Amino acid sequence: MKPKNTFPLIIGILMIGLVAGPVAGEDTNIIFKHDRTGVADEVNKMKDFDFELQQRERDRMKEWKIEDSTDALKVGDTYFNKGEMDDAIFFYQMAIKIDPANTEAHKKYITARNKEKETTSAHYHQAMEYYRKGMKNKAIDELILEIKENPDNEQARIKLNEIESQ
Repeated sequence: MKPKNTFPLIIGILMIGLVAGPVAGEDTNIIFKHDRTGVADEVNKMKDFDFELQQRERDRMKEWKIEDSTDALKVGDTYFNKGEMDDAIFFYQMAIKIDPANTEAHKKYITARNKEKETTSAHYHQAMEYYRKGMKNKAIDELILEIKENPDNEQARIKLNEIESQ
């Protein structure tokens, strides 16, 4: 005995079900509900925030005359050699954004991040993470906590003044 091809039968039944719903007066529209209001406003704020970060990066690139990944690496190396890890990390990240295949930029970025973790406190490190992401208020809060715990941390005071003056 030969097996019957049931595929056309299944398709036919499904089609009848799709047509029968609206014919019977059922609402076939899908309604999406949000638990929170203002989602569109939040999306627009994020777009503005991203634009501001990109503009800040473009301004720094113009300031340093960065045209390609190797230029950003050189600037990062300059900051790294001066011991300014937060700025070195920023320029290594920029080199990676310009050329994601630049393995040297990835290696230097990891080295700078590890050195920053070794040489700074947890609050200062977190503040620099917030600052690199454009979250100035959170960076300021972390720096204030750092200064309360370590009043002699001159690096934190300088960075706090720098961020607040922007």
